[in-house]
Amino acid sequence: MIPTKAVLVGALALFLATLLPQCAQAETLRIGIGPELETLDPHRGLALGTGRVLQELCEGLLTRDSAGRTVPGTATGWDISADGREWRFHLRPDARWWNGDAVTADDFVQAWRRAVDPATRSGIADLLDAVENAPAIRRGELPSDRLGVEALDAHNLLVRLSRPMVDFDMVLAHRVTLPVHGPTLQAAGTGFGTARAFMCNGPYRLADHRLQESYRLIRADHYHGRDQVLVESIDLVVSENPDMEMNLFRAGQLHVTSTMPGAMVDWARGHMPDSLHIHPWTALNYLRVNLNGPAWRDNPAFLTALALAIDREQIAATSQGRLSPAYGLVPLGLWQTQMPPAPVPEPQMRLAAARAALAQAGYGEGKTPPPVELIYAGIEAVRRRAVSIAAQWKQVLGVETILVAQEPRIITRREADGDYPGFIFAGWVSYAPSYAISPFLPPGAETSTTEQGLRAQERAILESHHVLPLLFSSSQRMVSPRVQGWQDNVYDIHPISRLSLTP
Repeated sequence: MIPTKAVLVGALALFLATLLPQCAQAETLRIGIGPELETLDPHRGLALGTGRVLQELCEGLLTRDSAGRTVPGTATGWDISADGREWRFHLRPDARWWNGDAVTADDFVQAWRRAVDPATRSGIADLLDAVENAPAIRRGELPSDRLGVEALDAHNLLVRLSRPMVDFDMVLAHRVTLPVHGPTLQAAGTGFGTARAFMCNGPYRLADHRLQESYRLIRADHYHGRDQVLVESIDLVVSENPDMEMNLFRAGQLHVTSTMPGAMVDWARGHMPDSLHIHPWTALNYLRVNLNGPAWRDNPAFLTALALAIDREQIAATSQGRLSPAYGLVPLGLWQTQMPPAPVPEPQMRLAAARAALAQAGYGEGKTPPPVELIYAGIEAVRRRAVSIAAQWKQVLGVETILVAQEPRIITRREADGDYPGFIFAGWVSYAPSYAISPFLPPGAETSTTEQGLRAQERAILESHHVLPLLFSSSQRMVSPRVQGWQDNVYDIHPISRLSLTP
């Protein structure tokens, strides 16, 4: 019997209906990640891009969903003691490393011990300071095996806190708490954070790395949720500036950008409105100050003058609403109790106070203040802000600024090592008030367990002038309408394993 035309057409339609989704998911999803990563080591990597890549390659006890909320990861559940100081985690029996080895509670124990060990020189280990004995270990006063984390058996982990921490779940979803594959670490040694030696347990495995070009990720065969990972392969594309990413996106070579040039926002609103995503983000731009800088080490009034001379409103005014002035370290939306912001000094009063501090420092009346150095990432948007600050210091105080552009990964390392004589223009993304404050506390200091205490700590940091908050950011991305599952959120966290592509 010869099939009729209608039967043939119907069969073809059915075939295409089953084939097209498979073809769509077989297509490689291409996402921009910004500059080249300094390392994949979860304890040593400081840059934002490192966290975004490790989010796809690894899985902690907790992880993040498409809305940025903490959800079960390698742990299926946990119990918290009545006093909030003991957390017992129950690990998935089917959790696996990329090579098929079982992920065990001891993998977390060894990883956390490594994170707080002073020999690791982690720039983010202070996030674990609520864990019993962590601060003392970081100071070299106790061995790392005294950390309050214990493998009860292969699939049950006990964490003891020295104090309750209401936002500890945020830490548990951070890369500092990721497990480490012991055999790989032992074999790789100092090369553990390189792409050729890396091993992890997340939804994607690292298949290839081309320096300054891209990271190729393939769906991991042994991941417990493999069937829910829709996109089989990903190219995470490296670019040193937002203009490059924007050009790639417009040419159809990127599905998602990590950011975008501020100058292109109005163009995108008019020409690609379905792709433009701007959303409030808990990211802080700030100046990190070396308090031992020769210009103010013995003359703190000079630093006070520089701090007062910064006009945040002016810097934010040119951002078309994408930035807002920051007078604190914690984005207002993260506080549990919302309070009216502190009054901002009138511009004339602020400038008069800046000039008075300069005079107190002994400058003026013919005595020229010394120049200061400001290091910033060689990205156009950051350069403009650095230039604006330099112009304000020159106009208000007569201070010359030496502007030094460097690669973000170099700046991150110099900030961690204190290797700079003046200021570093930097950024920090917060997920909770304690998280926002912890990187700016003095060595060995612990974050408070109460909101009132955290507000007091923030105030003390601001009064010390060793951190000068500048601006709160919004995430700015171009996202192809073909990308499904994307949810804008204040954390700007978007797990690729939860995305898909339409034909």
